[in-house]
Amino acid sequence: MTFTLVTATESDIDELMTWFHDAAAVDTWGGPAFRFPFDRQTFHADCRWTEYASYCLRDAAGAMAAFGQMTLRHGRTHLARLVVNPARRGQGVGRRLLEALIAIAAKDPAAAEIALFVYKDNAPAYGCYSALGFRTEDYPEGAALRDECYYMTRPLG
Repeated sequence: MTFTLVTATESDIDELMTWFHDAAAVDTWGGPAFRFPFDRQTFHADCRWTEYASYCLRDAAGAMAAFGQMTLRHGRTHLARLVVNPARRGQGVGRRLLEALIAIAAKDPAAAEIALFVYKDNAPAYGCYSALGFRTEDYPEGAALRDECYYMTRPLG
């Protein structure tokens, strides 16, 4: 199946909000500071929509299959809030999202590495990241959730 990565728009928030039905799902995706229950205003704020570059992976019909964000953090291009549409999980969509985000990050000549945090108990995500060449690194000094998460990086290029 063909997928296209596009810049997310404010209207994508409405669909994205429907992917999270409980506090545990929101925490796994957005971290413990992400509020639940949420409304459009708190979701927008907690996504840090105006601070991070937000992307949607769309299928050939234009449906949103996945979502992710990028920013600079700890001296690396940082991926955040990566999620696959619940109806599309287990179909390789997460891998496609990561490959597309990595391709965008690799276009920045100043970017040497890409990084992300993943909860230690999120085995599907950890497996996907490992298969794409991400490796566990020393946890950044001062970063939250040291005991709950892995910090993973991979070279760009």
